[in-house]
Amino acid sequence: MSDVVALEFTSPSGEDLRVEWPVEALTTVDSDAPRAWRLAGEIDWDEVEALRVLTASLSNNRSVALTALRPAGAPGHGDELVAAALLSDGEVNRLDEALLSTEYGPDGLPRRVGLELYRRDDPVPLRAAGDVEEVSSRREGGVQEVRATLTVRRDGSTGAGLIEILTPA
Repeated sequence: MSDVVALEFTSPSGEDLRVEWPVEALTTVDSDAPRAWRLAGEIDWDEVEALRVLTASLSNNRSVALTALRPAGAPGHGDELVAAALLSDGEVNRLDEALLSTEYGPDGLPRRVGLELYRRDDPVPLRAAGDVEEVSSRREGGVQEVRATLTVRRDGSTGAGLIEILTPA
């Protein structure tokens, strides 16, 4: 097994992007640690409205790595470029489809997330929900980053997660 989980996609400007996580960052989500993932490639923030990166540890030795890139002017999250992988008992499986819903409060900060993860040859999605426990925000250069710590629920079990939302400032 590789010690890195990588998701690759092409940005609206045609740039190849890759988001990578060390496997240990997926199996043990640490909200106090610095950013667990790394972006390879450059985002053209004139063409991108948001990049959402989710890291979650679920029950039954399962973890999720997900990225969702929303092109500028996209009417909703259905138009995002989404890539996701499920780490299960040490094996990394790229998901056929992943849906990430983020509910925002009146303050514009995330309150809750929902996941539907579709595995190859299984029409029934793995579903999970996450409630925001703590939110922090910082601006670096021309990018605003919101980082929310999550309590993730799935089938009566709880886990931990982080969602990081980057937008042009």
